[in-house]
Amino acid sequence: MKMCISAKAAWAKVLACVIVLSVGSAFAACAQKPKVPTKEKFLQSSEDDPDRHRMRDFDFTRSDLLKAWGDPTIGGSDSPTAVWECGDKYIVVDFSADDPEKIESMYASFTQDLVVLFSYSEVIYVSTRDDDVTDTTSCIGLSDSWLSEEDLSKIEPGTILRIEFDGWFMETYPAQISEPYSAKIIGKVPDSEMAAIETHAQDIRERFTDLEE
Repeated sequence: MKMCISAKAAWAKVLACVIVLSVGSAFAACAQKPKVPTKEKFLQSSEDDPDRHRMRDFDFTRSDLLKAWGDPTIGGSDSPTAVWECGDKYIVVDFSADDPEKIESMYASFTQDLVVLFSYSEVIYVSTRDDDVTDTTSCIGLSDSWLSEEDLSKIEPGTILRIEFDGWFMETYPAQISEPYSAKIIGKVPDSEMAAIETHAQDIRERFTDLEE
């Protein structure tokens, strides 16, 4: 005996299939959606990374990042390196030269304290300072354009600056910060350190005849 399926039953089966396919497509889309972390979450993980600069594979692209985070603070949306500000920190993203959508490295900016030795011709000569100890054997030239006019009017020998930068120093003498992103005054060294700082500053001046007072 042949069984006939009513038109109503047939449509019900078709509708059920459509629903199943739609739900399956939705789950597949969710599974494939790139998981771009928030800036805050990424900063936390990157700052704990002992090798921030290393190249890594990411499951999201430049377009995904722009959609999630918006336009970068420094660098254009199509530049080889883009930087996003996040609180007092920055997130640096380097893209592949062969595939501009591919992210090659992504890391939190580095923090470095610097002590002002003297200023000369739009350059501030500084020494590094870590754990409240100034390295009076180091010398770095920092462009004064990275400081606000208000801070520039306040700096003097012994002023402590805090910078955010890409973590690289250029091997020149004096050394230079590769890519600083911000600089601000955070204090001044104790008077007990000033004699050593002044001696170091004078030594730096004497190494460059055009820096002598």
